Amino acid sequence: MKMNGLSKYYIKKIINCFADEMTATATSRRLKINRNTVNKYFKKIRLAVADYQELRGSNVVLNATRSNAAYFSWYKNRGICFEPEDTSAFQLIEREDKVFVNPNLAEVLASTKEVVTIESAEDTENGHTLTEDEKDQIESALSDTAKDFHQYAREKLAKFYGVKSDHIYLYLKELEFRFNNQDKDTSKIIWKILPHHSR
Repeated sequence: MKMNGLSKYYIKKIINCFADEMTATATSRRLKINRNTVNKYFKKIRLAVADYQELRGSNVVLNATRSNAAYFSWYKNRGICFEPEDTSAFQLIEREDKVFVNPNLAEVLASTKEVVTIESAEDTENGHTLTEDEKDQIESALSDTAKDFHQYAREKLAKFYGVKSDHIYLYLKELEFRFNNQDKDTSKIIWKILPHHSR
């Protein structure tokens, strides 16, 4: 049975590799499938994961308050860094030990993308550099869940520092998905939500 060019067997194999956090290159070598094909399926998976997470977090985002939200940006050389609301690209909303990433100031950032693409922490032309006091204040205000997510992100996102700014949101939604489902078999969830039965 063929689906989108690959058999059900190989699609499941690709999903398993993605769930195990293998790179597209490693997946290509293991399954002996062209890397461009693996990249195509990985992108389909990330889009499905983002849609799934957005649906699950829609009510949480709508009802977000300052008490259950933190703000962060993505810096190429540092990954996720929590910052004041007015300088941040993303909002991190917490509910029942789960997190949901939401773009902050989306219209402004869509036209500039400066906050999420700066090359250096010291590049004050394109981004805001916090003082140590500001960092301490933000850190002390974070919930335990936000701190756990921050630590999780630092460990997981090191290999994504070269991601293009257009793809950062998909990787963050993937990270949100993995963080919220650490106690589950994510390959089974991905198989259910991947639109492989579409025309």
